[in-house]
Amino acid sequence: MASYAAINPAPSEHAPSRPQSTEPSRRRSHRKENGIAGNASWISSVINLVNTIVGAGVLAMPHAMSNMGMVLGVIVICWSGLASGFGLYLQTRCARYLDRGSASFFALSQITYPNAAVIFDTAIAIKCFGVGISYLIIIGDLMPGVVQGFGHPGNAAYLVDRHFWVTAFM
Repeated sequence: MASYAAINPAPSEHAPSRPQSTEPSRRRSHRKENGIAGNASWISSVINLVNTIVGAGVLAMPHAMSNMGMVLGVIVICWSGLASGFGLYLQTRCARYLDRGSASFFALSQITYPNAAVIFDTAIAIKCFGVGISYLIIIGDLMPGVVQGFGHPGNAAYLVDRHFWVTAFM
């Protein structure tokens, strides 16, 4: 079984020991460094994670299925779901080593790879930028069709221009 000695080293005679909590199942501190405590409920956390998992994937899935075919499309969707779920599982396992309300990717990377924490933050920023761009692409593809579905725009021909919708939602 894996040892977590690197995360929580045993006290030695040269290192001062940290005070132990009287309640081992509770976290020690409920305050973040800025004084704001995390107070998200379990159900709100689940809803937030489901929203993150579903996201633009629901809108992009039919297009991916039409390009890949039924068999390969289902395989890729199942693989992506398993990989995403496993990543969230690992994230929750790692968050157990942080104080409640202070769990973040940066805090986790400070524990595991302190020198690479900035690289992790940069990767997350690039990923978030890509997600934002994908939302703009989906909006630019879908909104002109929505406007046409409501009828002829008449004098407002700009409503069927994808550039208008991308600019409006930016």
